[in-house]
Amino acid sequence: MPKQISVQCPEHVADIIISSLKWFVERNYPRGADECSIAAREALLNVVDRFERELRPHGRSAYSSRIRAFLCEAVKDYLAMQGSQTGQDYTQRRQIVIDVCRGHSDGRGFDDAERLDNARSGRAGI
Repeated sequence: MPKQISVQCPEHVADIIISSLKWFVERNYPRGADECSIAAREALLNVVDRFERELRPHGRSAYSSRIRAFLCEAVKDYLAMQGSQTGQDYTQRRQIVIDVCRGHSDGRGFDDAERLDNARSGRAGI
């Protein structure tokens, strides 16, 4: 059985993780794809469902280590897309959220990371 990675974070960080994963699934594993894609899609959507039930309301959840690379890639790509659409720098926030996904952070540094990113984007005080 694969190792489980425990994650914990505030609700606003959980929202980013969930949104990232939903976006990633729709972008990379659309409905009606081949059987391998369907299996990957279902596994990732099961994580979304679990995070919506556990991580968002309770601040804690766990997922299979087999999903870790997908989850980190989803966050990286989603925040890069957000950055290109808004012109904001997401470098510090992205690292905090990825560290949460790896089980290495509780996400509490996110607000400080947001301030640093905003300062780098010329949006200090936002």
